[in-house]
Amino acid sequence: MRLELEIVHTKDIQFSDRTEIVDGELRINRGELQELLERDIRFSKVDIARARPGESCRIVQVHDVIEPRAKTGGSGEDFPGALGKQRMAGQGSTRVLRGAAVVLSDCNKKGLYPTREPNGEIIDMIGPAAEQGTYGKTYNLVLMPRPADRVNPMDYRVALKIAGLKAAADLAGANLDSAPDEVEVYELPSVNDPAKGPEHLPRVVYIFQMLSMQWEPIPGEPVLYGTNIEGLVPTILHPNEVLDGAVLNSYRSICMETYVIQNHPMIKALYRQHGKEIHFAGTIITTAHNNPPEFERTANMAANLAKWVLSADGAILTKAGGGAPEVTLSQTAKRCEELGIKTTIALVPMTADVRDPQSEASIIFNMPELNAIVSMGNPSVAPLELPAVGKVVGRAVPMPNGSPISDAHIRRSASIKGILCQMGSSKFKAVRY
Repeated sequence: MRLELEIVHTKDIQFSDRTEIVDGELRINRGELQELLERDIRFSKVDIARARPGESCRIVQVHDVIEPRAKTGGSGEDFPGALGKQRMAGQGSTRVLRGAAVVLSDCNKKGLYPTREPNGEIIDMIGPAAEQGTYGKTYNLVLMPRPADRVNPMDYRVALKIAGLKAAADLAGANLDSAPDEVEVYELPSVNDPAKGPEHLPRVVYIFQMLSMQWEPIPGEPVLYGTNIEGLVPTILHPNEVLDGAVLNSYRSICMETYVIQNHPMIKALYRQHGKEIHFAGTIITTAHNNPPEFERTANMAANLAKWVLSADGAILTKAGGGAPEVTLSQTAKRCEELGIKTTIALVPMTADVRDPQSEASIIFNMPELNAIVSMGNPSVAPLELPAVGKVVGRAVPMPNGSPISDAHIRRSASIKGILCQMGSSKFKAVRY
């Protein structure tokens, strides 16, 4: 399977009377985009704003972030199953506006799940959060749909995600006839291909935990080809499908945005080493369950797929949620080791009390055979001192001390979108003193 990502580097974002990309400047007809999104009867109104790197701006109530992308030349559907028809993702050509992002800001006052932060997760366009995070450096189009009367919070959040996908496809599809700045190619042979790669290279699979069952999934939420994955059993996906819109962020996944899934750092790193140090053998997607029969089934099935279908010599595993998903993660890795597959676990430890800045994060398993574990940051340490800003985008709520969210304050890194990442794009590393 071969996927070509046609990259257009975005250098600015402006509102204009026409949606187009000119010399790297993304120009957006705000009225036309509002009209498109307001066709969804679950919204009463859709407000749209922009936020650029270096602006004194704070985006609040951030639900998800999506990179603008659109299929080209009839080679597929945009976000198949969620927006377009059910067609295979991961092949053909896809136009990508690199450096641009669609940010979804939750304007539902009713709320769905309790949060420690009344303003939810934020994005800062200046200061340390902008420097350490991903989305303070992107040119952001912020969508703020207001729910219609009597629309329940779950339906609203599904509609919010769909609105983001529509905007992402609309922006990237505005100028498909122009030449891209560069083309990235992702291609792996079939597991049955006799020319599947040098025999001396170890075959490595990636086991991608996409959803934690710590919380009840949202009915109708588009996660995998437009559907919920509550009942998912371990499944083999071509890594190109992950990169090309088949997989979207689940609302309750922690430190995972659709933007990062589209640019999956673990998958891209394995691609870079393919044919050099390893043979990238494929991707297995899983969920994390909360009861022994379910996580044991997941562990057995994922390990068996890795060993007996993909012939893996090694496996890299990541998780989706907080502490509880580490049980499924560790059991899967343990089962792989029992089958002779060497494993590496990469995770953001989340078992510390985030209310105590002196607490230390830890993991909830201790198995001697799982001796390769990489920490990708800790949500309970390294709070950031954020500056005051001149503009707030989104539904702002006073902070617990009564001051406005625009004021300077200290915030834990886990509540700043794009700083911590379960998939490997964080700048943090673990150091023992």
